[in-house]
Amino acid sequence: MARIIALDNLQQFAAVKLQFDAGSIGGPKIIPSAAEISLVWVQGSGKIAHNVWTGRYSGTFAGTAAQANGILAGLTGNSQWTALASFLAPAVGLSGVTIRDLGQPNQPIISSTNPGFAGTSSGTELPNEVSAVITTRTAFTGPANRGRVYVPGFASNALGAGNVIAAGAVTALQNWATIIAGALSSQGYVWCIGHQARQAYTGSSGTQHPARVAGTVPITTVSVRDNHWDSQRRRGLR
Repeated sequence: MARIIALDNLQQFAAVKLQFDAGSIGGPKIIPSAAEISLVWVQGSGKIAHNVWTGRYSGTFAGTAAQANGILAGLTGNSQWTALASFLAPAVGLSGVTIRDLGQPNQPIISSTNPGFAGTSSGTELPNEVSAVITTRTAFTGPANRGRVYVPGFASNALGAGNVIAAGAVTALQNWATIIAGALSSQGYVWCIGHQARQAYTGSSGTQHPARVAGTVPITTVSVRDNHWDSQRRRGLR
């Protein structure tokens, strides 16, 4: 027998779009006195991966290909890179660095022109989505003031017992992470977390979130927090 429900007992509800960001401001990404600095990784499949960082500069933006070459050299021309590369597959390489001014909208990308550097491991390349993570932190708390750097391209000799990252690979990545700030600083940039401007809004629970101006917060510490493999892909292997 069908049940009868009185219409006056029904309550209207509003659908919630979980991916909607009420604080987001549309338009180009603009952060004063900041540049977008990207590492370009070529993987064995031919797919490209990027690490996108923010670097704060002083005065007028003066990015050049020579600067991008200098950052690339600072990240690869040392013993820390040599140790890390021994755990990266030879079909994988840090092929270049790009710089783009964020102080004004829609600025051109400036690319390095020197050759990149490939991994030197004799092991088999792990799947594209498999990465090891560097955690970045600032002097401030909250998710907006910390970040993650996903490093791809590891080979099978980086795989430890129990499907974790081998201890030697963790150490190599940690040591390489400590030279990143210096590589950027040598070319006039302070490694930062970049904050885009956000508008004030009321959260779904009624919390009032104030507006935020665009700016940067310097990164103070870097660490490889554990030996677990990570992935930015949500759907797994395919």
